[in-house]
Amino acid sequence: MAFRHGILISPDQIRIQTADRTQYQINNDQQLFIQGELQQLSPEDIRVLQKYSHGMRKFVPQVVGIAVDSMELGLQAIESMLVGVGNKAQQEEWQALVRETTYQIMSRFVRSGEHFYLAPQSLNEMDAFLHGELKENLNTLAKNTVGAVWQALRDALQQTDDNFELNDSRDWQPVEQLVDKINLGLDAKADELEAKSALFCNRLVELDQIETELQQRVPGLAAYDVVIAK
Repeated sequence: MAFRHGILISPDQIRIQTADRTQYQINNDQQLFIQGELQQLSPEDIRVLQKYSHGMRKFVPQVVGIAVDSMELGLQAIESMLVGVGNKAQQEEWQALVRETTYQIMSRFVRSGEHFYLAPQSLNEMDAFLHGELKENLNTLAKNTVGAVWQALRDALQQTDDNFELNDSRDWQPVEQLVDKINLGLDAKADELEAKSALFCNRLVELDQIETELQQRVPGLAAYDVVIAK
């Protein structure tokens, strides 16, 4: 199962988007606008529209929540290593790297209060995202930033009278521990998604059926098939 279009959910609206442009929207679970035009719906049409809207509101926040929590878990672990280490310019550089990585990865999952956004993708892609792309990016970020932290410590210690050296094994041990912590948390979230995937797929099949019924009642929606089977 997959989403062909982006889905933006707020307390009052559901927007179906392509390339950041709203194709249609549902207001208050009972009004339907296609390309900005209000559609005239019968009471039975509204009943089906409400079922579809309620299904979206149950499913999308769960998926977005798992992805966002996974990302935050890794970034918190990294940021905890950077507090008070290095000079102000180095800290700003590391923080900028964390923000850029966050922006690049999380552009496909957004959660802000009661607002949620899910980019077009399939459940398999989400699983691959948690197991592969997210883990790889966080691991690389951890090694780069913590490696820079250790270099800053070396530079500081070399300017003192103390003869202090770290061998390679001690140098990288904290990084390995950090990576293990990140992977452990991500694996837990990935397992959570996997455990829910059958239920998610069943809900999406039901949602797809409701969407088909709604499209039959409102032919203008046929051009915007959101929930699909791959």
